[in-house]
Amino acid sequence: MAAKLNQHAVNQQIETFLHQMDRDGWQPSAEQKQFLLGYEGSGGLGSKGATGEGLLHEYYTPAFVCELMWELAKHYGFPATGRVLEPGCATGRLIAPAPDFTRCTGFEINPTSARIAELAYPGLKVHTNYFETAFLQAPRYTQRLPKLGSWLEPFDLVIGNPPYGVYKNLYSSYFPEGKRLRQIDIFFTVMSLRLLKPGGLLVFITGSNFLRNGHSYQAAKEEMGQLADFVDAYRLPSVFASTAVPTDIFILRRK
Repeated sequence: MAAKLNQHAVNQQIETFLHQMDRDGWQPSAEQKQFLLGYEGSGGLGSKGATGEGLLHEYYTPAFVCELMWELAKHYGFPATGRVLEPGCATGRLIAPAPDFTRCTGFEINPTSARIAELAYPGLKVHTNYFETAFLQAPRYTQRLPKLGSWLEPFDLVIGNPPYGVYKNLYSSYFPEGKRLRQIDIFFTVMSLRLLKPGGLLVFITGSNFLRNGHSYQAAKEEMGQLADFVDAYRLPSVFASTAVPTDIFILRRK
């Protein structure tokens, strides 16, 4: 019996298949799309041979958690015709339950993940770039827009699993407030709130430290409180395949 491939090996097979498919200019069948959707982030796969920036933050959300987050969004008033943003969409698992892919926008820095999301969810607009570019002058992204404005139209829902770790990346020098917020997931939360319409919802899954540790994140929570009201939160057991870090889902409503 052949040995089962580890996830890193599966990822490599999918990357090769996707490259061949795009090179030859053909579209995947439904079965092939399912194969592509088996792609996972490289978070936790360093011992299997994975390398690169994704080792620190690429932990893709399990499908059952994505369904739960959408149930919460609908429960707290997300309209079926609303506009949706996923600021770190990976292969689009948090887009899959959306009622209309054409009203969804995603950002994703991993080009393989971004391409899979485009193929799997027709009509989804994926920006293969850092989320920070939403607040920078297009197309060069070398200058901040005034008053933290954005070239994006406001959204009714921001739903996501933001990356983890200390806030430092290709564009962090444009955002000195990131030093104050410190963590990437906190930065994503504050900046995502700025992209919501009044009354819009933010539904995020993050590591439990943020809600559990009041002292370390008090300034960030106060800043969020100026932008939004707390709605609800849930503590989860370990749900990610490659890490045992406990997580929380929390919901905020834009003022």
